[in-house]
Amino acid sequence: MKTTFGLTDDLLVYLEQVSVTKTYEKKAVILDAGHYSRNVFFIEQGLVRMFYYKLDKDITHYFFSEQTFAAGTESVFYHKKSMYGIEALEPSTITLIPFDAIAKLASRSIAMNRLIQTILLQALIGFSTRLQSLQFETAQERYQNLMEQHPNILLRAPLGDIASYLGISQQTLSVIRAQR
Repeated sequence: MKTTFGLTDDLLVYLEQVSVTKTYEKKAVILDAGHYSRNVFFIEQGLVRMFYYKLDKDITHYFFSEQTFAAGTESVFYHKKSMYGIEALEPSTITLIPFDAIAKLASRSIAMNRLIQTILLQALIGFSTRLQSLQFETAQERYQNLMEQHPNILLRAPLGDIASYLGISQQTLSVIRAQR
């Protein structure tokens, strides 16, 4: 992890010892939807998407790029199968950190508690922003916000994944893009 998140060298060494860093090819499924995982995924390099299935169609829930955490919160925090899967949208290097190791250290480390807080806050902000966007913004506003807040996603993610994230069809996305 390039970013230390305020962790001491000892904590970083421990996390490196218990973690595994893997490289995934484009379109590789890192975590299947409906499966159980106690790992937190730290995106070292690349772009991944969190997705779910609705009526046999996969829908993009969120995008994660470099130096961010992704996790199936149901699995990590509640020991349940996650309805979300994770897929690499481009070649990606991801560190899988066992949450049990983080939780063990959290009992005696404020810095590790801050790491858990960071993971939870990233998830909460992402879910909250997405919900607000889908409930209160037009398709054009959602696209404009994506362009302003995460312009790199528009260059790196397939249009079908962007359309499903925005809650619109690929045809509607094409119309919106043509109006710009």
